[in-house]
Amino acid sequence: MPIDGPLLPLLAPHARYQVPEVREQVAPAEAGASAETGASAFEALVKNLAAGANQQINQAQADGEAFAAGQRDDIHGTMLSLSKADIELRVLGNVRNRVIDAFYEIWRMQI
Repeated sequence: MPIDGPLLPLLAPHARYQVPEVREQVAPAEAGASAETGASAFEALVKNLAAGANQQINQAQADGEAFAAGQRDDIHGTMLSLSKADIELRVLGNVRNRVIDAFYEIWRMQI
């Protein structure tokens, strides 16, 4: 099982990354593109990231419970699953903090 999941490309951090589900919705910026298109694309991206992180957390919790109940004896896979869920949750929290910081920076701008 590879370490990097569909939401966290760990092997090429310098490469530009888009979530596959949103790739069809995110069109290249055209001259007549409105701000609503960008906002809805960003909203879809954040929703997909949150849904992916939630799914990973639920899977990690199920793996941990199965290991604790003795139904699973793969401690390496269980710890890997828990670590991936922790990383995704931290990334999502950092994205949220960056968006909030950007909002406050725009709010403090003088016009």
